[in-house]
Amino acid sequence: MFRQLIPTGAALAAILITSGCSSSSGNSDESDNSDGSGNVSLEGKAADGYLAGARVCLDLNNNASCDDGEPTTTTSAGGGYTLEGVTQEQIANSPIVVEIIVGETIDEDNPGETIDKTYTLTAPAGSAFVSPLTTMVQNEIKENGLSPDEAKASIQARLGTELDPTEDYVAGSDDGTSGEEFQRLHKVAQVTRAVMQKNIELVNTVVDETGVSQEDLTALIVEQVLEALDDIQQAIETAGDGFDADGLAGSDDLQSTRLDPSKVEEQLEERRDRRAATAANLAGLLTDGDGLNFFEAFEEEGALMFGYGNVQADGEGVISITQYGYDTQGDSWAAMSDEGNQQQDCLLGNGEWRCFAQDNESVSTDGNNVRILRGGLSFAEEIISGEQINLENKRIGAYLEHEYQAVIDPAATFDDTALGYLLTFTRSQDTYELYKDNVESVGDCWDGEVIEGNTWSPTDTWCNNVFVHTGDGNHETDGDAATSLSQLISSAAASNPQYRADLGGIDLYGDDNQHVVELVSGGTANLYRIERSSMGESESLIAAGSTSWRLSTVETKEVLVIDLPADIALRSDYDRGAKPLLAVVDGYVRAGEMMPAGGRSDKQWVFNGNAREQIKAAFDYTLLDELTACDIADNEDSSFADFDTAATDCSAVSFTSGDVAGKSFFFGDGAFSFTQDGNGLYQGEINDGDFVSLGFTWTINDDGYLILNTQHTDDGVTQYLRMNLAKVELNARQISVVSFGQDTEDSSALDSATGEVNGEVWDVR
Repeated sequence: MFRQLIPTGAALAAILITSGCSSSSGNSDESDNSDGSGNVSLEGKAADGYLAGARVCLDLNNNASCDDGEPTTTTSAGGGYTLEGVTQEQIANSPIVVEIIVGETIDEDNPGETIDKTYTLTAPAGSAFVSPLTTMVQNEIKENGLSPDEAKASIQARLGTELDPTEDYVAGSDDGTSGEEFQRLHKVAQVTRAVMQKNIELVNTVVDETGVSQEDLTALIVEQVLEALDDIQQAIETAGDGFDADGLAGSDDLQSTRLDPSKVEEQLEERRDRRAATAANLAGLLTDGDGLNFFEAFEEEGALMFGYGNVQADGEGVISITQYGYDTQGDSWAAMSDEGNQQQDCLLGNGEWRCFAQDNESVSTDGNNVRILRGGLSFAEEIISGEQINLENKRIGAYLEHEYQAVIDPAATFDDTALGYLLTFTRSQDTYELYKDNVESVGDCWDGEVIEGNTWSPTDTWCNNVFVHTGDGNHETDGDAATSLSQLISSAAASNPQYRADLGGIDLYGDDNQHVVELVSGGTANLYRIERSSMGESESLIAAGSTSWRLSTVETKEVLVIDLPADIALRSDYDRGAKPLLAVVDGYVRAGEMMPAGGRSDKQWVFNGNAREQIKAAFDYTLLDELTACDIADNEDSSFADFDTAATDCSAVSFTSGDVAGKSFFFGDGAFSFTQDGNGLYQGEINDGDFVSLGFTWTINDDGYLILNTQHTDDGVTQYLRMNLAKVELNARQISVVSFGQDTEDSSALDSATGEVNGEVWDVR
C-alpha cells in the first residue's frame, strides 16, 4: 500500500535534493571604446522576429522593467541596439530588458505592421541577444536560483535541442548545418510571444494593472509557458506548413498555455508572500511544538499516492522523523515503515568510502538553523535555514504541489494559526557519492532481471557496475564489468564512428535518451547522442560536442570526474549541478556524482503543525476521481429545446443556490465567478479571442437550469449573451454540465437564438 515517501534520505534533507551553483561566462558584445571613465558600450539584438523600435535597457535593479536612470535605448531596423556609457560591472551583473512600445515597435516577421499588444522580454546578464527563449533562461536564473549555465541547460532540455537558447536563431536560420533547428526554435519563440501577449491581456483584465509588478507578471507567464512547452512544440510540428503563431496561441491545442483567470490573483499573492517572508527560527520550531511538516505525492504502480512527513526534536535535542501515507482502503493516515529500503549512499571522506543507509542522518540545531550530517559524517554537512509567512485566509491548495491540489477542497483556507516556511540548503564542501543497492543477492539487482555470470550483468550486491566498451566495432567484445578506470579510456578518438560499438567510454541514460561519453587519453571527452528508429531496430550516432574529464586524488582515492555539459547532465538524470563520477571500490568501477559545495533555495512550502492539520482536514481522496462529460452529438444550430432534451438524456438534476453562490466555475477560455446576490463576473475570452471582464446576472429557473445573462459592446455593436447550464454531477472540485450558449444583437430575439449544446466538465473553486 505504501512506500517510503523519501527513499533517498530522511525527511529534512530530502525535501530538496540540493545542488550547488556553477559559474558561466556571458556572450555580450562589448565595444573596445572607452570614454576614459571606464565606461563601455554594449551591442546586441532583440527578436521575436527582429524587433525595431523597442525599448531596451540594462536592468540595474533586476525588476524586469526599464526604470528612470537605467541605461536605455531603442532598437533599430534588424533589431540592433547599443547601450552607451555602461560599466563592465553593470554588464556582468544586470539582465537586459526589452519592452514593446505598442503602436511603434515592429516585429520584422510582420514588416510594416506595428505591434498592438504589449509584452516584455529579458535576457541574462552578459547576454546580447534578447528573445522569448532568453526570457525563459532568465526566468530559470531568477526564479529557481540556477546559474546561467544551468539555466541554459534546463531550457535546452525542455526544448529538446543542443543549440544554445541564447543564440540569435534568426541569423542561425541560414546556417548550413543547424539552420533547420534554428528555424524550429524561431517558431517556438513566435508562439511563446503570442502566448505572452494573450496572458498579459488576461492578467490586465482580471487584476488591477497598477497592483502587478512587471517581474511578477513576466515570471508568472513564463512559468506557464514552460509547463506547456511540450504542447507548444507538438502543436508546431502538427501545424507543419500551416504554421501560424497567433492562431496556435489561441487554439484549443494550447489551452495548457493559458493562465487560469480564477487563480491569477492568488498566484501573484503567493509570489508577493515569498518576497515578504521573514527569517524563521527553525531550531525553535523543531524543539517547541509540532516541528516541520511537508506534503508530497508520488506514483506507485501507476497509482498516485499521497503522504506527509513530520520532523521534530524532543527536550534532549534528539530528532525524530516520521512519515505517513494515506491508506485508501482505511480512509486514514498511517505511519510508513522503511524496513524494505536497503539502499545505501557511499561518500568519500577521511581517506575511505563510507557507506550507510540512506535514512541515516544526524540532525542537530545550529542557532536558528538546522544542521544535518549524512551518515553522521562531519564532511557530509548541510545547513538548513528558512523564512516564514503567516498563511491566514490563504487558500490551502495554492501552497501545495500540483498533484496535491487535486485532492484538496478548493474552497478550504488556512486560519490565523497556520505558518508556512521556505527552506535554503547549504552544502559545506564538495561531495563525492556512489550508489549501492545493498541487496541480499546479485539476483535481486535490477528488480530481479539478471542473468548471473553473463556480460552486461552486475557482479555483486552493489548493483552498480560500469561496463567496458572496446571500441573495436564488434559489440560482442563489449560488456565486461570494468575493474579499472583505464579500461574506460581510449588512447585516441574514434575516426568517423557510426555505431555504439565503434566507441569506448561510458553510457549515460535518461528517460528517453542515451548519450555516449568517449574518454580520450589526455582529458578530452567526446560526446555523442544515440538515436534509434521508432521500432528500435537500428541506431545512429549524432556528434554532440566535446568536453573534458580529469583524474584526481581525493582523500587518497583516485576518482574520475567528467565536466559534462549541464543540458546532457539533466537529460541523463543527474542532479542539478552534479558531475558524473567514476571510482573503483570493492574491485569494480562504480558510478556516482560529484556535487559542488554551495547552497540553493527550495520552492516547496513546509508547514507548522496547525497548518498540517488544516491540510489534512481539507484532504479528500474522492476528489481524485475525474467527472466525465456527457456525450452529446455536435450541433452548432441547436435550440433551447435541444438543450432541454440533452439535459434530460444526461440525467441532469436541478441546481441549487448553494451550488453556485460564492463559487467560480472555470474552463479553458475563462471563468464565471458568482456572488450571493444573483450577480457575477466573467473573465476570459470572447468571440475572436479577446479577453474581457463582463458582469452578468444569474438565476435558477423552474426547471433547475442555471441561466446567465450579459452583454458586450465592441466597435459600437452590442451583443446580448446567454449561457444556459444543466447540472449533471457536482463535487467540491469539478462540475459536469450540459451547456448551451446563445448570442444575438437583438435582445428580444435571445430566447429563440440558436447555439451549440455541449457536454463539459469544468473546475470549481
